[in-house]
Amino acid sequence: MTGQPYDGRDRSAPAWTGGDTPEVFEARLVETVVTTMMKHWVPAAIPDHYDQAQARVYHATWLQHFSFFAWRFPSWLLEIAARCPYQDVRREIIEDCVDEEVGDVDAGGRCHVDVLYEEAEACGLSREVIAATEPTPLVQACVLALDDLARTLSWEASFAAIAGLEIMQSKPAVEFRNTMMTDEQRAAAEALSSTSLPERLGIASENLLFNALHAFKDQFHGGGELVLLVKYGTDARVQSEMLWAAKTAVQTFALMNADIKRLSLAAGEG
Repeated sequence: MTGQPYDGRDRSAPAWTGGDTPEVFEARLVETVVTTMMKHWVPAAIPDHYDQAQARVYHATWLQHFSFFAWRFPSWLLEIAARCPYQDVRREIIEDCVDEEVGDVDAGGRCHVDVLYEEAEACGLSREVIAATEPTPLVQACVLALDDLARTLSWEASFAAIAGLEIMQSKPAVEFRNTMMTDEQRAAAEALSSTSLPERLGIASENLLFNALHAFKDQFHGGGELVLLVKYGTDARVQSEMLWAAKTAVQTFALMNADIKRLSLAAGEG
């Protein structure tokens, strides 16, 4: 017994009982994730004046400290799956976790954590050094905050919090972000995309998959998660909690990345 009014074995969602219509709620959820990201995000681009040696140190340091998030992310998803009674949600989460920790066919069968380690090693930083790294107080606080969001809210709101970090790359979010960008922001994004990371680092592209892989995979995982969040946002209370959780998670993620960029800049300049 789950102690919940719907145990999920019939694979159907609870009936919609109020709040925004599914179409309006999807638009609000996408808007919340995108506008929060655009307000708080600090781009992690390698500074233009860095030579290849500095760029490798910068990028390796970023991976080194991002590893705390990368390790915990699938655990947060599994926390949600353990509390969610619905098979379609659990299946989406399990497929995501297989990519993260078992093996992703788009990464040659390697899991995403190993891709991170191998990319750092290509930049000159061993996995033993990464494994021995301690988080800064701010990175630790952000990881613990995301851990709380994954464990202490309703499963719907927890799913919105953690999935919201992937929804940022989904097709609806990318399209909405394009409508929000100024000409200056659009020009900066185009300049960034035209800069080749292998060229900046002096490393072959096959050894630099981590960011590109996630940008690609999040389109699919984030898109599937968005559909499920809308499906199970069936009343005003749940919708409100989902929106708050997604906004808080994106703010927390942006704060963590700002500290990681600070660390990367310090290492690159040093």
